[in-house]
Amino acid sequence: MNDPSPLLQLERVSRRLGGRTVVRELDLRLARGQVLGLLGVNGAGKSTTLAMMAGAQQPDRGCVRLQGVDLAEQPQRARTDIGWLPERAPLWPELNVIEHLDASARLRGLRGAAVRKRRDALLERLQLQREARRLVAVLSQGQRQRVGLACALLHEPPLLVLDEPGNGLDPLQAAQLRELIRERAAAGCGVVLSTHLLPEVTAVCDRVAILHEGALRHDAPLHAGRDRLLLTLAQSVDAAHIAALTPVAQVQAQDACRYAITLRDDADAPALVQAAVAAGLAVAGVQPVAGELEQAFMRIATQHAASASEQAQAA
Repeated sequence: MNDPSPLLQLERVSRRLGGRTVVRELDLRLARGQVLGLLGVNGAGKSTTLAMMAGAQQPDRGCVRLQGVDLAEQPQRARTDIGWLPERAPLWPELNVIEHLDASARLRGLRGAAVRKRRDALLERLQLQREARRLVAVLSQGQRQRVGLACALLHEPPLLVLDEPGNGLDPLQAAQLRELIRERAAAGCGVVLSTHLLPEVTAVCDRVAILHEGALRHDAPLHAGRDRLLLTLAQSVDAAHIAALTPVAQVQAQDACRYAITLRDDADAPALVQAAVAAGLAVAGVQPVAGELEQAFMRIATQHAASASEQAQAA
């Protein structure tokens, strides 16, 4: 990236846990309005990297800068300027949903009618109105995930850091989450998300970074040079409905719920998802027909698995 003033910058960041280096010499930048997908096999260092981006952990070496400010020097910026959703949202089980959001707002110094209006809008947007007076302790995983997401969004931070944000969500809720992420990005918010589901990344991200054994192995724009996608819907529709979407140049039904899409020259996967959701279609996933991202991911994982096996045999 050539942005001289990135929203988020990691400079030669390293972190050790349990006597093992889990993130090593990591350099990454995130621009305002960009959505970065952070990928890697289990143990690659994704969650630790996200926690450092969010200010929840400090690097042993290097620094994490938010809008030019080192988070180690001004840790309060993590509370006010970052929306952080860990893989398992840390919620207070003894509070109901409204109490939880109000407490989250107070921790950030937010009070008054404006924050209550924002809270109520998020309850509606995330379909939590019926759970508003229920204790967090009795909520389902998907409901708890949406409460955690509401807490991350409540103060309208310039940076969102989301670890497996789609956990527990049904296909319609996952589609709404993607739409919400793209809306925040369009408003200038930077977003970093981690997921094990490659179609989720292709549906919402502009760029992808792949970690393996704590090191950055791939960092590139996601949709450059790509115009053919596989659109999967939760329910079957006539291909004519897909063809009528503005980003679509051509469509071919693959089976009852999957459609091979050729995009117009000025369109990309997020535009396709936004158009489909706006048309009332429940998007279950979008992925490149050629499986380019999956190929890159598997190539990196396989190469380093083979290297680890050779080292073990040599020992």
